[in-house]
Amino acid sequence: MQRPTIKTIAQETGLSIATVSKALKHSPQVRPETRAIVIEAAERVGYELNMHGVQLRTGKTYQVAAIMTAPGPKQNEWEGVEYAQLLSGISWALEDSPYRVSLYAVRNFEESQAVIKQIVSLKKADGIIISGTRADDPRIRTMQAADFPFVTYGTSIHNAPHAYVDADNEQMIRVSMARLVERGHRRIALLNPLSDLSYGITRLEAYKRALEVAGLAYDPALVAHGRLTPAFGRENVLTMSELSNAPTAYICANEASALGAFSGFHERGLVHGRDAVINATDDLNVSQYFAPPITTYYLPISEPSSLLGAYILRRMEGEPPEALQTLLMPNLIERCDDRLNPNR
Repeated sequence: MQRPTIKTIAQETGLSIATVSKALKHSPQVRPETRAIVIEAAERVGYELNMHGVQLRTGKTYQVAAIMTAPGPKQNEWEGVEYAQLLSGISWALEDSPYRVSLYAVRNFEESQAVIKQIVSLKKADGIIISGTRADDPRIRTMQAADFPFVTYGTSIHNAPHAYVDADNEQMIRVSMARLVERGHRRIALLNPLSDLSYGITRLEAYKRALEVAGLAYDPALVAHGRLTPAFGRENVLTMSELSNAPTAYICANEASALGAFSGFHERGLVHGRDAVINATDDLNVSQYFAPPITTYYLPISEPSSLLGAYILRRMEGEPPEALQTLLMPNLIERCDDRLNPNR
């Protein structure tokens, strides 16, 4: 039995060999309905695309490098969203294209820099997706200098315009602060990510502006930066609750740190809703099972991850980065009123 070829598919569909070839290569010149006919026929006759031959002809790898920090063997603390969840959404977004994701799991920022330089110089992929952006990110500069297609999960502040997807951190903090102030809170703590991360800087600046709008003084003792683990949340509640003018509200940058904050409440004998309240962003719907459930901002990880996949495809096709910039506003889920009630 002869191996099916492009000519076989052309005979099966009545389309020209050129049209079939373009459809299999995902050419924008072929209408989606025509491509669907070709793909269906290819599957029916058992055709398999020789990717190695395509790579030799085009000079493309048909790989998208996803560079993500993975927990090391000694990092046993939960930190919220895992890279595997992002990877899944990106993979789904690439499913109908000839591209596939190659995961580069790195231990730290420095290793991610080295990996990016290697991928760019050796052309080991056609596009790159990175996360954990910094205000002035040297990885972004490296890719821009090489005119290499990339998308970031996170914004930067001082880099030249680039494609990105991120949550609207400024608006989340602004709305969270206004809501807590309206409910009577005057001492609001911010448990923030590492201070060199771009979104941590954005959140801190939004926090300061919200205090100014509310006529409240900024107290650096109510702000903490660190890895967003339960231990981080617990340690900072234990410290801040000992202040002479302790916080009555804690805004945690993710559910992992919020879980730790609850542990700190238990250690200090604090009652949520009576002595202080906890809010969180980067919700994974875990906090609906906290006792009591807490107010959070929820953004299904499928939304940013699928956009990252869609944007890297468009970026590799030459679309300008300025057209590929999205801030997603998560949904506010009010599981508690968050006013203090001394009778609880």
